[in-house]
Amino acid sequence: MFVLKKRKYTWLDMYRIPFSCAPVSTVLVTIQKAITALVNIFQVIVVAEFLDGTIDAVAHKSYDSKLILWFVLMLLTVSWKRVSYNIGRLFTSHYVTMGNRQVLQEFTKKRTRLEYYLLEDPETEELTNRVVNKLERNLEELLQRFVNFFVVYIPRIVGVLLIIASHVWWLAIVVVVMAVPLILISLRGGQKIYRANEEAAVYERRHKYFFDVLTGRETTEERSLFGYSGPVNAQWYHQYDTARKINMKAETVFTVNMQGSSIVTSVLASAVSLIMVPLTASGALSVGLFISLSTAIYDLVKLMGWEMTRAVAQIARYREYMKDLTAFAALPERQQDSAESISGRGESGGGQGQEIPMLQTLEFRHVTFRYPGTEVNILKDFSMLLKEGVHYAVVGENGAGKSTLIKLLTGLYREYDGEILYNGREMRTFPQEEWFRLFSCVFQDFARYYLSVEENICLGGGDMEPDAVDAGESTATGQRPAEGAGMVKDSSAEAKEAGAMGNPPAETKGIGVPGNRAEGGLRARMQEVTGKIGLEPAISAMKFGYGTRLGKLDEDSVDLSGGQWQRLAMARALMNDAPVLLLDEPTAALDPISESALYEKFGEISKDRTTIFISHRLGSTKLSDHIFVLKDGCVREQGCHQELMAEGGIYAAMYETQQSWYSKEEGVEA
Repeated sequence: MFVLKKRKYTWLDMYRIPFSCAPVSTVLVTIQKAITALVNIFQVIVVAEFLDGTIDAVAHKSYDSKLILWFVLMLLTVSWKRVSYNIGRLFTSHYVTMGNRQVLQEFTKKRTRLEYYLLEDPETEELTNRVVNKLERNLEELLQRFVNFFVVYIPRIVGVLLIIASHVWWLAIVVVVMAVPLILISLRGGQKIYRANEEAAVYERRHKYFFDVLTGRETTEERSLFGYSGPVNAQWYHQYDTARKINMKAETVFTVNMQGSSIVTSVLASAVSLIMVPLTASGALSVGLFISLSTAIYDLVKLMGWEMTRAVAQIARYREYMKDLTAFAALPERQQDSAESISGRGESGGGQGQEIPMLQTLEFRHVTFRYPGTEVNILKDFSMLLKEGVHYAVVGENGAGKSTLIKLLTGLYREYDGEILYNGREMRTFPQEEWFRLFSCVFQDFARYYLSVEENICLGGGDMEPDAVDAGESTATGQRPAEGAGMVKDSSAEAKEAGAMGNPPAETKGIGVPGNRAEGGLRARMQEVTGKIGLEPAISAMKFGYGTRLGKLDEDSVDLSGGQWQRLAMARALMNDAPVLLLDEPTAALDPISESALYEKFGEISKDRTTIFISHRLGSTKLSDHIFVLKDGCVREQGCHQELMAEGGIYAAMYETQQSWYSKEEGVEA
């Protein structure tokens, strides 16, 4: 099993990585290649003996039974060379399949563990793209190039040279002298090609982005309305052509060098063959051996003039790839282990599947933070105390630090001065998995998953099991048949003990209460959530109900409006059992009146949970129990809506400015 480790990767890992992914297939490919190399060497002797035997039989008109043996052996060598490729492809395909899954899984794990600031770093993104892109092709070439070079080409060359040296020693030296410059040229060429690809990667990333702008569905309306395809197409072509020229220049130089070297080597090989003519005439070489060696030398010319040199160039290229893999593996990660877990603090839970500890207090204590690579503090000696079960709102102007609070709470950034305490414990002492389970989030830039409605919602609870479909229930509820998106199985301990999905646990506390499931399992919980936030009518109108696929991937998929997608993201967050619910501008696509109406219901749904709501719109923040007003990275005001309005300060001025947004027009219901 391949495991990505922080160590120095070298050209030897071209074989180590395949072997760790699929040892049996890798060994079998190696054996197949080794047999092929031996067959090529043995063929020189077999052909020489067969030709000499045939010439002798014709000259003396006598038949030797050994001739049949050499003929059979010659047929076997030719047959093996024909079938060995397909045998090798079979084992290679298995290795590539296994390797692609294992290596990609390790790369994905690595990316999820990276410090968040690295994900926003262009250099890290380019490094990751070089390592991950074309992974399947890279995995195949890692094994093929290494085994071809060290198991096929080198033994084959050495074997033929030994045969030549056993008859004419100096001819072997001539062949070696021809090979050395080609290998050196190949090494330099492989390094140049990889570095050219590295330089071109920047432009490739840009032209792929512009291509998405020109062809993507999300830009269709503005692309048609503004008619910007021409200028953007020019940008795309410039980036694409620049990348093409960089790669083409390196490939052209390499190809010219290789072809030029091949021509020179072919001329030298012809000269060697001519030199062997008088040796054959003098009896130093037999006629059969002359013909066989001449053919072998021309094969070696082809091998060293193109195939082997190309393999050397690829090895040089992957040697550079291993440097990138070393750098990628060494990227700093979030802290995975902790001296003490949540359970070690006397709380129950902490591991996956265990009860999450309820929030008692959450406190920012003199926190100062700036983003990596910047000089400006976003939070400045920031302090804030939150308590269990209270609905909080955080408001302020752009740049006041509102969204930064969310990133610090969720552990996206951990390099801050001061303390953030959960039940009195510094957050940075929590293992990453436990930290993430403390919060459920709805971001303004939420993800839109082109899955079924129920899969979209239940992703928040981590219980999506599409294959666990109850056919009877699906039919009764208007679900898509078995080939569509499936039901979601309640994986809580209570439901499993009940023995059926529809049986509720003995005690439930309603939606969103940490560690509990709503009566009726996930289905009932999901329906109650969607009903409360106003999604149920839209879902009921869909052809397959909760089994309807969203987006535009399938013929019968349904797309949602911006507001519906946001409500869906909120439903997903409410399915999560985290003690704290974070809402960062989650209703930007809704009009102010609909937003206020939604949050009135949202208060009912999220009761018994601590919520932190960030918004520029203040019409809905008045529903919160406590409001923090941020300015210049500090808390300038705090209190309930009535208290802040009575103060007549920052909050009151902001609210009075926006108050007209929430005035209901005559005849319009909230």
